[in-house]
Amino acid sequence: MPLLLSTETEPFNLSFFQKSNSTIKDTCHGDYLTDTKKSPRSYGTFDLNIDAQLIKAMLKVAHENEIEFTSFLITATNVVLQRYTGQQNVLLGQAFIKAEADRVYLAELWNELISANLLSEALQQVNDVVTARPDFIDLPQSLDLSDVDVSMDLFQIFFISDSAPRDNSSAIINALVSQLNDFYFGVHINEHEQGYQLSFFYDTNKFTDEFFNVLAIRLHTLLWEAVNRPDLELGEYNVLGKEEYSLLIDKFNDTVTPYPREKTIFDLFERRAAEMPAATALIKGEKQLSYDELNRQANQLARYLICEGITPGDNVGLLTGRGFEMIIAMLGILKAGGAYVPIDPDYPLDRQEYIYTQSAVKMVVADRDYPLKVIVGENNYKLIDQPGIEKYDSDNPALKISSDQLAYTIYTSGSTGKPKGVMIAHHSAVNLLLWVNNRFNITGNDRLLFITSMCFDLSVYDIFGMLSAGGAVVIAEKKEVQNVHILAEMLMVHKITFWDSVPTTLDFLVKTLENDNSRYRYNGLKTAFISGDWIPVSLPDRIKVFFPGVQVVSLGGATEGTVWSNYFIVDKTDPAWNSIPYGRPIANNFFYILNDHLQPVPLGTVGDLYIGGAGVAKGYANDIGKTARSFIPDPFHPGCGGMMYRTGDSGRMMPDFNMEFIGRQDNQVKIQGFRVELGEIESVLNGSGMLNSAIVLAKPDRDGNKRLVAYVINNAHGHNPEALKSYLHKFLPEYMIPSVWIALETLPLTGNGKIDRNALPEIDDLKKLKREYVAPATETERMLVNIWKENFRSKDIDVLSNFFDIGGHSLMAVQILSKLKKITGKNLQLSIFYKYPSVRLLGHFLDKENEDYNFKSLVAIKPSGSKNPLYIIHGDGLNVLNFSKLADHVSKDQPIYGLQALGLNGIDEPIDNLPVIAHHYMQEIIQHNPHGPYLLAGYSSGGYVAMEIRKQLVAQGREVKMLIIFDTDAEKTEYKDWYSLLPKKAKRHVPLILRSMRVSINQWFKGKALQLEVPVEKKKGSKEFYKLIQKIKNKHITAFRNYPLEPFDGKLYLYRAKISVHYVEYGKYLGWDKFAKEGVELFEIPGDHFSMLQAPHVAELGEVLQKNIDDVTSV
Repeated sequence: MPLLLSTETEPFNLSFFQKSNSTIKDTCHGDYLTDTKKSPRSYGTFDLNIDAQLIKAMLKVAHENEIEFTSFLITATNVVLQRYTGQQNVLLGQAFIKAEADRVYLAELWNELISANLLSEALQQVNDVVTARPDFIDLPQSLDLSDVDVSMDLFQIFFISDSAPRDNSSAIINALVSQLNDFYFGVHINEHEQGYQLSFFYDTNKFTDEFFNVLAIRLHTLLWEAVNRPDLELGEYNVLGKEEYSLLIDKFNDTVTPYPREKTIFDLFERRAAEMPAATALIKGEKQLSYDELNRQANQLARYLICEGITPGDNVGLLTGRGFEMIIAMLGILKAGGAYVPIDPDYPLDRQEYIYTQSAVKMVVADRDYPLKVIVGENNYKLIDQPGIEKYDSDNPALKISSDQLAYTIYTSGSTGKPKGVMIAHHSAVNLLLWVNNRFNITGNDRLLFITSMCFDLSVYDIFGMLSAGGAVVIAEKKEVQNVHILAEMLMVHKITFWDSVPTTLDFLVKTLENDNSRYRYNGLKTAFISGDWIPVSLPDRIKVFFPGVQVVSLGGATEGTVWSNYFIVDKTDPAWNSIPYGRPIANNFFYILNDHLQPVPLGTVGDLYIGGAGVAKGYANDIGKTARSFIPDPFHPGCGGMMYRTGDSGRMMPDFNMEFIGRQDNQVKIQGFRVELGEIESVLNGSGMLNSAIVLAKPDRDGNKRLVAYVINNAHGHNPEALKSYLHKFLPEYMIPSVWIALETLPLTGNGKIDRNALPEIDDLKKLKREYVAPATETERMLVNIWKENFRSKDIDVLSNFFDIGGHSLMAVQILSKLKKITGKNLQLSIFYKYPSVRLLGHFLDKENEDYNFKSLVAIKPSGSKNPLYIIHGDGLNVLNFSKLADHVSKDQPIYGLQALGLNGIDEPIDNLPVIAHHYMQEIIQHNPHGPYLLAGYSSGGYVAMEIRKQLVAQGREVKMLIIFDTDAEKTEYKDWYSLLPKKAKRHVPLILRSMRVSINQWFKGKALQLEVPVEKKKGSKEFYKLIQKIKNKHITAFRNYPLEPFDGKLYLYRAKISVHYVEYGKYLGWDKFAKEGVELFEIPGDHFSMLQAPHVAELGEVLQKNIDDVTSV
């Protein structure tokens, strides 16, 4: 809602107008702003007269909505500004000048109009503020604003409305804006006899004149749209003038070019095989295969597959290594009427099986026997060199194959963790192949070095594009692909003219030559295609050093758009570029930059990228839902393919009508309420010349707030975070500056050579964040710092160091507290670290003589949040410190409390009766949360206690929403002796038991190893505590052994570790299905009984746990 920061009763105070939020300056950086360092200030004006017909229509809408005419103008201007910025929040101010022109009234409008879906709602929001003039702050003209802190932003954009004579108003306006610190532009709404006039006045040091010329056109367009269709949502309105709309949608996409749409991929190949049968088609090492030989072998395979039951439209799995057989099989499958589905033999068997199953392939063609054969079955697994295949006719099969039929299905990574199969028709591929060959003059004289995987869609052009041009494909073996020195040699030996790869591969090749101070020069490379990932701005020029005369081409798009949909020829790089331009669409393809309502965004504004035209895929294999979400009707060119693909990428149109790629929308985050494109930060960083490459991610801190983290690959000079920050500040607002900087040797890559963001090292940004050392200020703090340094074996401990962030665990806590007891005489509990986790907080507590610290079992692990608290009962460790990482991976709004064992204070007597233990814990839970409902969880042996607490709460008529068990078995296995686990059928179970024993023994030795690291004097200090722990454990063992589990009316949520520590013979539900009458929901968590609560596995546990809690508590 608009916010009016003013009052009639308080004196004028400019602090009312201070905002930490950034405004239009921060979101239009660079696109329309000029050099802000110019001086002195100068102001320009631009007048827009609203014609009588439009005024009449606007007055009608204003009357119908019971708002003022001025409110209509302010709302419309705000909507246009939001389209410019792509931001929801636009900070506006309003000044109202009385007719006598001797007083000015100010108010602030903080508008979030996108939250108002309908125009009518937005109009009412603004009108509520505009009509509240009696509450405006009265600003005397004589007030001197020059004393205001120069860092304060009063208004960047504001409206001035009045009915005073223009000369008088102008004098006040000039006096006002000349003293505003960060004024950008204003809109003077002036009513006169002929109607209304909007006068834009602006700082020419910050905006160009063209900005307001275009702004006026867009505002005029929107006003007409609004009066003609006042019932639309805000995002549905077009703000572009006819000329701009035509340039962005029609002229930019004027790509329609004739091509043989009726042809198939193999038609193009067969034509070349007939024209030049003796020409070399394939080369691998010393071996060659001619076009005629390749065609005949493919034909024989095709006829064999037809006889084995392949019919037009069938999917056929392709499981081969890198060799002639791979390409023979591709062509053979296509000629038989099938669509090939590549399956890399190097993929994990689970992924191979998923692709095979999900794509519903009819049979698999392979070059030898692979493990997948067992899953596929003998009858559906066909070898390319099957005995007798040479007897089949080698002429082209006389099949009629439609170009609308599938040619291939390639699986790419999916957001769900499962790959998705992209289905491409023949005509889409034919358009792509012929465009490349025609546009870049690829002929029979060309040779391409094939280095990519057949499962990566670059292979589609590499193989079929070169063969359709009559050129030769030189196949690099896997070991050759991995050695750039060999690749450099192969380019020369085989006289390669065409290179096609992701940027990292070619960058690595060039970087190696640079590091070798190589005199390597190869003039034969004619064309270098780079695509699939971000391209360093310096790379094209560096390529040309070693490959003089090469034409470097940057391409983009998506697998769903048939390999490439856009291109940019990099003749010469511009030092001002943040990234290589994304360019323009290829033949018969269209690109649109749209908002959430599929309206074109203005020139220079970030929007969502959509691909239309001949290259759009047929959808995702056997996934109607995902297809419907990603492939939608094309409203702009419905007759040219009919569909467009939602890429999930963001971009904008630059003034030269080349697109700029900003980044993935899944790399789009909210920082301080503002939408941030991580790709934009990366683009500026990578254009700095101060590093080789950078990746930016958003990572949550301990409180759940997102921090920007920059992973950088240094150049020869290393990287200086402060210098990089200073550079970023020239282009980006404060909220887009990374606060954490991590230097890496290399960036992790996927199998296809793309940067693998998911493999970047995890960090705890509070732990890694570089900051100034804060020295201890008191004797207690100095004592604690020394103890922590000694125990953590680190010199970097200061008073702000957090116990958990620097790797603290229960054994470390015991050592520290034992030392403290020896020095101070205070007997503290392990849970003290949750309440006072830093040296400063713990020191402050120790210095309080009368601090009330009564022992309680209930420990606040993460007390903040409005959701129902989760109460977790301790395991055999008796304390709850092991739940600290889990608290880091649930919702910021999810409180977590732990229950530690009674007796840990050394005063209370431990209990050997489980119902009594549960009753004690229950009383503390009820005292903390008298009304419920309750979420109970138990880890390890705590699972039995949680069950008993549930039983007692229900008996009192209290509601228990969830009972959660973390890796506990219902037969209390860990309290049995190993010999009791050897039944008569031990032979079948011995391997499992031995594995379980091995894991348990390993865990025991890990604990001993930690203890052995402790100096002798520390072990003596901890001995008393360990005796106490063993005393409580012995009591609990008795309690658990004597406790009979009973069936209960309810559901149980079981989180089971995938790796078993204890041998369990009671099935996947660990025996709980016999006790939970409403069933057991099972969730398998990576890791074992102990590591499931540690990184990296705890992240998945926290995510699954929070989802389940939200699902249950929302009912």
